Amino acid sequence: MKIISWETYRVIHYKSILVGIDPLQALHAGAIKFNPPVEEAIKQATWLAEKSQAQLTFFAAMDVPEDDLYLSESELAGVTSRLSKFGSEVLNELVGQAKARGIAAKSAMARGQGWVEITHEVLRNGHDLVVVGSRDAGAVERWLYGSTARKLLHICPSQVLVARVGQPASPQNILVASDFSAVSDEALRTAVQIGAAAGGKVYLMHAVDFPLDRLWSTGMMDYSSQAYHKQLTDEAKKSLAAQAVRVLGDGSGMNLELHTTERAVIADSAILQFIHDHHVDLLVMGTMARAGIPGVFIGNTAERLASSVHCSLLAIKPANFDCPISLPAHASA
Repeated sequence: MKIISWETYRVIHYKSILVGIDPLQALHAGAIKFNPPVEEAIKQATWLAEKSQAQLTFFAAMDVPEDDLYLSESELAGVTSRLSKFGSEVLNELVGQAKARGIAAKSAMARGQGWVEITHEVLRNGHDLVVVGSRDAGAVERWLYGSTARKLLHICPSQVLVARVGQPASPQNILVASDFSAVSDEALRTAVQIGAAAGGKVYLMHAVDFPLDRLWSTGMMDYSSQAYHKQLTDEAKKSLAAQAVRVLGDGSGMNLELHTTERAVIADSAILQFIHDHHVDLLVMGTMARAGIPGVFIGNTAERLASSVHCSLLAIKPANFDCPISLPAHASA
């Protein structure tokens, strides 16, 4: 058995971190302060950049507010110019603050929708992590329109951290939701790196599914259904232990716990209950490939949970992730 110590994982392997910034959420430039979701994204991204010695890019996609679209061409040009000037001031100040902490930092701007332009920036410059803030949205907004965070989880080829307000920059309780796949192997590896750097605990959890219950269960736990549940739970525990060894070796000195829980209809409920019971600060999980790999356990769970969990969410993309958008022809030339 390979032996990998906790110390081996104390360096987080990010090289380039992009932080999505909305300058219009800045209260003012100069003594800059943002609304809570943006402040949270900056805080968590800065901590990760320090721990990984990554370059930090503060990125803003500036778009003219809908209320100004009726303006004349000259008036619209004036609004665009003022927005760009203000955005540059905000980003430059953030770059200066990061450099004062010894972090390599730069800024970039584009015009267009945030989630599209962030994805274009990742495709263009190969950032390996995107950090955005998340606010609690109402049900209508959440399901009809979706948020920037959920759209990035769906289309962005890099890892995406959705920073939830009120969570510590260095997470102390980290949950990895596993379906034993290659992408959940990577989720575990990343979570352990973050946990080691933060001095926190990592929980590796699998929500056990009982598909036959949906076919013939009467709701009463007779002997045969109890035996069925025990068999699948025992198999899941063995698979979870095998995954930990496969990714981490013997886990010597690691603050890691393995858990199996029963799921009701979908995995979401088991994950949400675990987060509540164990005071989880950060949920790490894989997303499915756009190329069509069926999600037995994960599927689109990360996207659904983005607007439901009260902790931060780090989504890991599989190696064969198929980004559904591409760079404009002039940008990729």
